[in-house]
Amino acid sequence: MHTSHPAVSDQAEYDRMASAPVGGLILKLAVPTMVTTLIMSIYNMADTFFVGRIGTSATAAVGVVFSVVMVLNGLGFWFGTGASSLVSRMLGAKENRHADVITSTAFFMALAVGLVVAVVCLAIGEPLMILLGATETMLPYTMAYGRFIFMAAPFCVGSLVLSKGLCAEGKSRESMVGQVTGGVLNMILDPLFIFAFDWGITGAAAATALSQVVAFVIQLSYYLRGKTQVHISFRLVSKKMADYRDILVMGFPSLCRHCCNMVANVVLNWTAGVWGDAAIAAMSIAGRMLYLANAVSSGMNQGSQPVIGFAHGMGNQKRVRQAFWFAVKVSVASMCAFAVVGIAFAPQLIALFRDDELVIAYGATALRLICVALPFANFMNSSSLLFQVVGKPVPSSLLIFGRQLIFYIPMLLILPRVIGILGVQIAGPAADIITFCIALPMVLHYFKSTQTAQA
Repeated sequence: MHTSHPAVSDQAEYDRMASAPVGGLILKLAVPTMVTTLIMSIYNMADTFFVGRIGTSATAAVGVVFSVVMVLNGLGFWFGTGASSLVSRMLGAKENRHADVITSTAFFMALAVGLVVAVVCLAIGEPLMILLGATETMLPYTMAYGRFIFMAAPFCVGSLVLSKGLCAEGKSRESMVGQVTGGVLNMILDPLFIFAFDWGITGAAAATALSQVVAFVIQLSYYLRGKTQVHISFRLVSKKMADYRDILVMGFPSLCRHCCNMVANVVLNWTAGVWGDAAIAAMSIAGRMLYLANAVSSGMNQGSQPVIGFAHGMGNQKRVRQAFWFAVKVSVASMCAFAVVGIAFAPQLIALFRDDELVIAYGATALRLICVALPFANFMNSSSLLFQVVGKPVPSSLLIFGRQLIFYIPMLLILPRVIGILGVQIAGPAADIITFCIALPMVLHYFKSTQTAQA
């Protein structure tokens, strides 16, 4: 793979990241990421939309397999965010060679782990789907959809590492090109494979898998063609255990976030399954709408990440504070706007995906409750990412564990026994609000301590 330095001014890029106005810089980095997240959300929703034409059980099956997708995303972000948080600080400290080593190590780790996941999931398909919450009626659909998702696992995990690596050095636009191209391709292939080729739910999975391979190839090409500051080469893979430890420790909150989401999704499927496939389908659709709502906030968080990491590497804590609060203000405002729309048009939005009265009734209530808590959930995610980027994985992980394992999952198990399906619908939003009440004082304390240290 490419090992020579690209013909770009590293000093000019350093100056931009170090001194450009925070708001404009974050927006410039965030907008491509917002577009990427939006397109990725839409193409995930496209699967749900087109599969929804097949039936309620098929729609629910996509929600069950999504637990595996969460694990793959968790692994990708574990290696990718762990490496990128280190790389952004290394570039800020002008340790470019070490940044090459970290990125190469994370990339090949991702490919190896993705391959292992693919082999294991293909070997234990049916028992795994049942464990994740598949009912007898949806099991054939989960297997048909899951096989292609499993086979694409190395590309899914590797693509996320490449994407985070590009963003870490301020190349959000390049990251966007690969992800958006894959997403648009998926939306085109979905109806073609499902209906024109009559492949049904298998066609939806094949379209998703192929789009992930395309995104992977496009993003890798930037490194191979020397368009990046940081290099990837198998010869650069680290032989030092400390580098592996640093990647895994720094990225651990991301793994926690996605794996906790997976566990919560499984418990959600089990709990909602008491009310049948319609309840699982409804919660799956409402969850997809949440991913769409998070496009702006996720983009802002990822746009602020390299700025925060770079400033922290320089020792400029004032710039860290400016970047964090700017991203929070913009993303919270966007969440409030989406919440208004979601609350007002919840039944119509759910009906776009499945014209089933029971699905609409369950889903509309869930979506409205989710919308109420959106601004609180956004702040918790921003806070967790802040601690992760500045090298404090423990408070970052505690926020994630607290939200999912201490509040959300116990409420999922207890509330439905007391208030019926409303307990399933309200558990997530309640956990978001409680976690916000913990995250806010943690962030304020951190910034107060950094101000005292610099005084």
